[in-house]
Amino acid sequence: MRIRRILLLAGAFFALAFAPADAGEYLLGPGDIVSVTVYGHPELLVPAAQVDAQGQIVLPLLGYVPVGGLSATGASKAVAARLKEGGFILKPYVNVLVDKYFSQQAVVLGAVNKPGKYVLDSGSRVTDLLAQAGGISDAGGDTVVLQRTQDGKRTDTTIRLDALFAGASAPDPVVSAGDVLYVPQAAVFYIEGEVNKPGAYRLTPGMTLLQAVALGGGLTRRGTLSGATIHSGVEGGKTAVQQAGADTPIRANDVIDIGQSLF
Repeated sequence: MRIRRILLLAGAFFALAFAPADAGEYLLGPGDIVSVTVYGHPELLVPAAQVDAQGQIVLPLLGYVPVGGLSATGASKAVAARLKEGGFILKPYVNVLVDKYFSQQAVVLGAVNKPGKYVLDSGSRVTDLLAQAGGISDAGGDTVVLQRTQDGKRTDTTIRLDALFAGASAPDPVVSAGDVLYVPQAAVFYIEGEVNKPGAYRLTPGMTLLQAVALGGGLTRRGTLSGATIHSGVEGGKTAVQQAGADTPIRANDVIDIGQSLF
């Protein structure tokens, strides 16, 4: 009885030691590379098995084993089941580990601090990917665009960042393999002439000429709002010039020219 108890405890230990944790939840797909270990059977060790286009890996004795769409834990169970069903090993203890991630990835582009490809966990959301990309850069705008291709058709979903980070009730879509997150640069306007800090500034919704001048450091001693002009781009690459007052709304890429006072 004592020997049997020791064997049972040893079996439980190895089952825990060699079974992957469920925490990762990464789902295997074509291109991923895994290692497969069967305790007590070094001849069955596979240090680098690549998941093929059909979601299968090739193993000794078993041949092709479907693992696509399974987590590492699920793949371990699938291999163990095949070994047991085939009569090869009565109680197999199998450990499948993901060595290189290739299949479940999404791309983050635009005004983020670390654009690039990122591996998805099960349930990765837009906020998770933005965090992996280092967050929105200083030049980033107020929205993120989720680009997704399904059945050969591309859809773009624009999400406001203020709503995204507002709380649990805000939409935070799950990101799928092949999705692209794009953060556009913030809209800007330009101010020149008789202001203390001419240059380019971030445009906020509803901004007026008076607020734009304040961002530009205010008027110089010779500056005046009277006679201020705004140069705006129009279709055909032409520029429209309009006289502006304190309450004139400012649009993206407007160029504001503040003139001199005559007195």
